[in-house]
Amino acid sequence: RRKRTSSLNQAMRERSFVQNESFARFKDDVRLDQEKKEIIRKGDPMAAQALKKQVQLKGGREKLTNYIYKGPEPKPNRFNIRPGYRWDGVDRGNGFEDKVLACKYSKHRKKEDAYRWSSADM
Repeated sequence: RRKRTSSLNQAMRERSFVQNESFARFKDDVRLDQEKKEIIRKGDPMAAQALKKQVQLKGGREKLTNYIYKGPEPKPNRFNIRPGYRWDGVDRGNGFEDKVLACKYSKHRKKEDAYRWSSADM
């Protein structure tokens, strides 16, 4: 409830500020420039530093939204899906994934060997 009230108050302050502003915005508008700088976009290489800066400015604790598995490197899978951050590193599969990948790699290897053998004497 408190968070909702504070966000409503912030929205009301924003509206009152926008009401007193002129309709046209120019290139050198400092407030617009600052708003654009504060947006954190996906794929931004400096996003981690920007997030730290925002957390320091707000004075709050940093809340992790994306947890990452930090254990030993997992075996590859068909879809290149990373394991969840709570995975204990034990493969509990029945071996199907290994068979599929072995078949995929062996087909590619056979084609490559056949091509090399056919073009070896050229």
